[in-house]
Amino acid sequence: MDSRMIPTRFTETHVGDMFVVRNAGNLIPHAHHFQDEYFSCEPAALELGCVVNDIRHIIVCGHSDCKAMNLLYQLKDPEFASQQNRRLSPLRSWLCTHANTSLEKFETWKKNGMKDPLHFSSETPMKNFVAYIDPEDKFAVEDKLSQVNTLEQLSNVASYGFLKRRLESHDLHIHALWFDIYTGDIYFFSRGSKRFVAVDESSVDKLSEEIRRFYS
Repeated sequence: MDSRMIPTRFTETHVGDMFVVRNAGNLIPHAHHFQDEYFSCEPAALELGCVVNDIRHIIVCGHSDCKAMNLLYQLKDPEFASQQNRRLSPLRSWLCTHANTSLEKFETWKKNGMKDPLHFSSETPMKNFVAYIDPEDKFAVEDKLSQVNTLEQLSNVASYGFLKRRLESHDLHIHALWFDIYTGDIYFFSRGSKRFVAVDESSVDKLSEEIRRFYS
């Protein structure tokens, strides 16, 4: 929901090309948070886009200097994340509820030196992928958390039963983009390269081939 993010501009798309759902932290709540008839906007939008309108590609897009991710990083402090403070702040409550798995994964990785690969699940529980986060150490620690959080949402998307059949039959695909606010660079998560790769003249052909081969 950051006003500096204009998806149609950096993807060069037009009216009718995309459904866009924006929220604080680019979070897709995991299905286990919802019971009976209580849902939030995000799963409803997934059903509208992917079931009703037959969209074949879901793209989760994070970005640098994300104020929600900056706050999430501060929520590693138990006092700051206390129930009393969550009751005073809808944003803290939203992040503690739906982004805590991202923070826990990040904190474990950080304690281990931030060099090891991380493991994520995606379209199905048995389909995992490996990710090296910012191996060149170019970004701030909160931006590294933002990239981890972006990838964590892929498994959250796949947690919804109404998407299961299409995901298992490879009729629906989930991708991750990450946008650097300050440079304008767009990064696509390449499962072949196991990292976010900047989309530029040197990489676009290889990335396009990866998409054609695995996601067409």
